[in-house]
Amino acid sequence: MTVVHTGPYEMSRPDLAEARDSLHRLYGAGTEPLWADLLRTAQLSGRETDPESLDRLVAAMLAADPVTALCGRSLAIRAATFVRLTAVHDLIRARERELDQPGPVPGAEQG
Repeated sequence: MTVVHTGPYEMSRPDLAEARDSLHRLYGAGTEPLWADLLRTAQLSGRETDPESLDRLVAAMLAADPVTALCGRSLAIRAATFVRLTAVHDLIRARERELDQPGPVPGAEQG
């Protein structure tokens, strides 16, 4: 699986394909029945790409056996970290743009 890093800090938000790949690394040949059960529980087709679908899959993983739940927790942590780092990155870039604008120095008193 090729991961495309589209976000800040060379991270990408995990998706269903990555979740399936993670499960395959854990369970090998036994992945397909588990994957089908998780998709059925989450009411997903497996082709979704939106963040909410990953959240639904993670919820199904958290309710499964302990190993699958741990994998789901890992995906949830990565997704939350991506969201937070993206927000911080956007704030930093916005502040840099403000500081790059010509004009008075912020915080400097004019006299």
